[in-house]
Amino acid sequence: MPLSESQKRGNKKYQDLKCMRVSLILSKDIGEILLNHIAKNGSTKNGFIIQAIKEKIERETGKKIEELTAEIQTAEETETAKSAKASATEKGEE
Repeated sequence: MPLSESQKRGNKKYQDLKCMRVSLILSKDIGEILLNHIAKNGSTKNGFIIQAIKEKIERETGKKIEELTAEIQTAEETETAKSAKASATEKGEE
């Protein structure tokens, strides 16, 4: 069943807020190997590439993706708090 216009707008809004697009250019040989592998394993291109990225990052950092995500969120919260305090100080609200 095709998506309604409302669903398309909702999907786009979600993707704009929560997702990042990354372009990937592969040699034809690697691309064919990738597509054949994905077809044999019943995955999607996006799902396979995301899983491969996660596995590589986890191997190289020794941390789970969830740990890295928590670190990023903590850093963002700290930065937001610093910005709010600096703004309040500038306005004399401290």
